[in-house]
Order: sequence, then structure tokens, then C-alpha cells
Amino acid sequence: MKLWQKLTAVCGAVLIGITVACSWVQLYWTQEKILDITRRQAAEKQSALETAFHQMVDYYGKASDPPAARRALLHYCFTRFADSTAVLVTDGETVYSQLSIQPENYLQVTERQSFFSGTVDGRRLLMVGRALRLGSGQQCQVYVTEDITQVYAAIRQMALRFALLGAGAIVAGLGLMALLICRSMRPLGQLQKAAAQISQGLYDRRAKVRTHDEVGDLAQCFNQMAASVERHVEQLLETANRQRLFIGGVTHEFKTPLTAILLNADSLQNTCMTEDEQQQALACIESQGRWLERMVQKLLKLLTLRQDAALKPLPVETLLDRVREATSELLRSRGVGLTVECGMDCITGDMDLLQSALVNLVDNASKASRPGQTVALSARDNRLEVRDWGTGIPAAALAHITEPFYMADKSRSKKLGSIGLGLALVREIALAHGAELEIQSTPGAGTTVALRFP
Repeated sequence: MKLWQKLTAVCGAVLIGITVACSWVQLYWTQEKILDITRRQAAEKQSALETAFHQMVDYYGKASDPPAARRALLHYCFTRFADSTAVLVTDGETVYSQLSIQPENYLQVTERQSFFSGTVDGRRLLMVGRALRLGSGQQCQVYVTEDITQVYAAIRQMALRFALLGAGAIVAGLGLMALLICRSMRPLGQLQKAAAQISQGLYDRRAKVRTHDEVGDLAQCFNQMAASVERHVEQLLETANRQRLFIGGVTHEFKTPLTAILLNADSLQNTCMTEDEQQQALACIESQGRWLERMVQKLLKLLTLRQDAALKPLPVETLLDRVREATSELLRSRGVGLTVECGMDCITGDMDLLQSALVNLVDNASKASRPGQTVALSARDNRLEVRDWGTGIPAAALAHITEPFYMADKSRSKKLGSIGLGLALVREIALAHGAELEIQSTPGAGTTVALRFP
């Protein structure tokens, strides 16, 4: 059973209970009111009859009248005021009655007005009576008997009308409640739809609920949860992409150096070689092994760089000196010079990461330079800049050079030991520092790469 059906059933049960209870109370109160009015009217009728009869008998009657005359006088006086519902009993003898029953058998009267209500011969009767003492000392009982069968019939008809009216109200109320509950449940349906879409991988879906109630608050919390889930999924995807990047890079880039290492190792084991040839093979193995080491280090840095960097103020001059020292042997082997200019005192960053970025930029600049040329490393105006006057980068390649494993000139990059991760690593370092990577290049005129800090 769906929630709206359960709510409708519960509300319907409550509505039926309240309607039945209210109808019963109202019907009972109305019935008692009608019967009370009927008893009061009968009591007033009996009192009026009794008073008029008593006054007339006292007026005309004498204590010296014989019993027969006295009885005749009582009959005459009573008939002057009585109708078919009245009964007069004197000394145990019925003086006047047009009824088929004897009220004294059902109602024992005293000097206070007494009542009897019940079923007699299949009819509902109401009897009112009282005993009175006449001036002559004679005891009389005056009764009024009303047939209230029609009153009870009217009450039953009223109860039936109440039942029909209540049933109609219950049916209408149930229908209205079902409609209102269904309309109220629509936002939950939208939440369910959004949740189903998110469960299918559509993490950008949100619940479009605009109500200002608990459901609206729930929808807002749901959307916040969905946004958090989307962020976490993006982080997981990014981590997975970085892992795939590392695995793919290792698989792709290890082929060439591993092949060279295995071939030289096989030659050393199975071929008669001179000492010079053995030294060359060992040098090749060492060279390829160091290349693998550098590549693995760069891949690992690229994989884990998005972790929080330890940013703190550091002296720029010390940073530039470390870069110059780290690249001196490399630049000397390529016949390329390096000029360093420091126009800044301090910068906020991670010393090791910034050194790695600048070393990569100087390395790339030296690869693009010809022997005898110079690479310029400078720091000024919140910028760390590396400039060369070498071969430059084609315009079509500028949009892709920061992509991992992208190499504009694959043959030259392989020859120089490049694996296409240097600028990708520099870009990640810039992002970790909140800096912007700026690249300007003109083919044949050189390249300028800068890290511009906020």
C-alpha cells in the first residue's frame, strides 16, 4: 500500500470515528430534547386538567352530597375539561376513561406528579399522573396518557437522515482528503524521481520543490546531499582518472626503455662483447633506468599533487638558487647558459613544488634552445618566469601542451628524454598554488612560460 493510501485510510478512520461520535451525540441530545418537550407538554396538560377539575368540583360540590350524586358531579366536572387521553380514578374506581388500558396498573401516583414511559400493547405511551384530595376529603387520581409512537418514529427518521448525511459527508471527506493528500505528496514524488535519476548516475539532477514547509526543507536538504554526492563522485572520478593516467603512462612509456634494458641485458648475458661494448651496454642500461626513475617520480607527483600543498612564505632568492643548482649539470651538458634575475623578496608557496615546476620549465627551455643560447629565469611582480629564444611552439600545439603525454615534436622529445609530463606537472603545481600558467610562444623566436600568483 502506498503512503498516500495509508494516510487516506488513517484519516478516513479518524473522520468516520469523529462523524459517528458527533452524530450520535447530536442525535441523542435531540432525542432527549424532543422527549423532554413532550413530557413537559404532557405534564402541563395534566396540571391544567387537574387544576380546572379541582376548582370546579370544589365550587359545585358539597360535603353533604350523597355518593351517587358526588360521583356524577365528579364525572360531569371532569368531562368538561378532559379529552380522550385523560383518566379519572376515585377510590379505586375508574370514573372517566376512553382508553383500553388502565393507567393505574402502570403508574402509581402520589401527591407529586409522576411519569411512566414505555411500550404498552405495541405502542409507546407516556403517562403523567398525580393524586389529589378534594375539599370533601375524597381521594382522586388524574392521569393523562399520550401516545408518543409517532414521536419515536420521527426520531428514527431523523436518525436515518443523520446516517445518510453522515455517510455522504464521510464519502465527500474521504474523496477530498485523498485529493489533498495526493497533491501534498507530489513533492515527495519529485524527490523520488530525482533520487532515482541520481541512482542511475545523473548526479546533476535536483528536486524542484518550492514549498515552504517540512517537505520543502527536506527537498533542500536532499539537494544539498545530492550536491555533496556529486562533488564526492567528481573527486572519486578525478582520482580514478589520475590512477588511470598513472597506469596508462607507465604502460605506454615503459615499453621503450624496458626494451632497451632487456636487449642490452640479453647481449651482456649471451654475447661475447669487448670491454668497451660492455661499458656502453651498461651505460645504456643505467641511462634507461634513470629515465624510468624520473618518469615514475613525475607520474607519482602528477597523481598526488591535488592534495593540499604546504603553502608558507619563502624567500624567492633561495628558490632561484636551488633551481640554478639543480639544472647546472643538465644545462652544461647541453651547452646552454642560464641567467637569474630576482626582483622579489618573498612569495607564498611550497618550496619543493615550486622548485620542481621551475626545473621542468628550465629543462624544457634548454631542450628548445641551441648550444650557445641562454635561458632566462626571473622573478618580479608576483611572477616566476622562464624564457628562451629557441625553436618555439606551433600555434596549433599551444592548447594541448599542458595535457599529459602530449608532445608537439615526438621524435625530438624522445631523443631528448621527454615523456610529455613536464608542463602537465607545472600546470598542477600552479593550480595547487592558486596561480595562473601563462604561455607565450612564437615559432623560431622562443617561448615564455610564467607562473602568475594572485
